[in-house]
Amino acid sequence: MTNAKTITTDSELAARPKYYVPYGAEIASGNRAWVLAALMSAVALISLVMLFFVRMQPPTVIRIGPTGEAVVLGKSGSGSQSNSAASGTNAFLNQAFVKRFLSNYLNYSPTNVDERWAASLNMMTRNRRNETLKALATDNTRGKIDEEQIQSVFHLREIDPDSSDPLAFLIYGVKDVHHLTNGTEVTDHFVNEYRLRLIADRRSDVNPDGLWIADYSERPIDGERRDRILAASDREITNE
Repeated sequence: MTNAKTITTDSELAARPKYYVPYGAEIASGNRAWVLAALMSAVALISLVMLFFVRMQPPTVIRIGPTGEAVVLGKSGSGSQSNSAASGTNAFLNQAFVKRFLSNYLNYSPTNVDERWAASLNMMTRNRRNETLKALATDNTRGKIDEEQIQSVFHLREIDPDSSDPLAFLIYGVKDVHHLTNGTEVTDHFVNEYRLRLIADRRSDVNPDGLWIADYSERPIDGERRDRILAASDREITNE
C-alpha cells in the first residue's frame, strides 16, 4: 500500500509543470495591467507637456491688407518680406499718409490751427520740421492767422506718384483762403503744385505708419493748367 501511494504521488508531481506557480494567471493579468497603466501614464504626461508648450506660444495674429493679402504678424516668411509688412512699400498706404498730411497742414482756422499744425509737423522728419518752424516764425504766419481771421480750405484735384521714386508725389490742388481785410471778407483761390517726398522708417509706437515727410514744397501754376485744375472736381480727402 505504501509503495502504491508513493508511486501515485510521484506521478502527480511529474504531471505538473516544471516551474509551477500557484495563481499564475492572476499574477500575469496583474502584470499586464501594470504595464498598461505605465503606458497610459506616459501618454498623459506627454500630452500635458505638449499642452503647456502650446499655451506658452504667443497667439497667431493675421492682418488683412487693403488689397486682400493676409500677413502673419511677427513671423517672417521665406524669401523677401511681404510688401504690406514693410514700411514704405504699399502705394495705397503711402497715398493715404500724404492725404492725411495735406488735410492737417492746409485745412485750418484760428480755432484749430495749433492742433492741425502740430499733427502735421509731427509727421515730418526732424530737420524738415525745424526748417518749417523757422519759416513760419520768420513770416509770422501764426500771428497773421489770428489778426486776419484766416481760414484755409484745401481741395485736392490730382495726386500722382513720381515714376522715378515710389515715395515721391506730385499733387495739384486749390487752396481757398478766407480772411478779413478792412472789415471785409475776401476769398483768394490759390492753385498750386505740391511736391512731397516720403522716407520710410521702422514702425514704432511713436510712428506706427513707418513714414516721414522728408521734403515739402509748393508753387503756384498759371495758364491753361491753372484753369483746368480750378474747374476740376475734388478728389476724396479727409477734412475733419
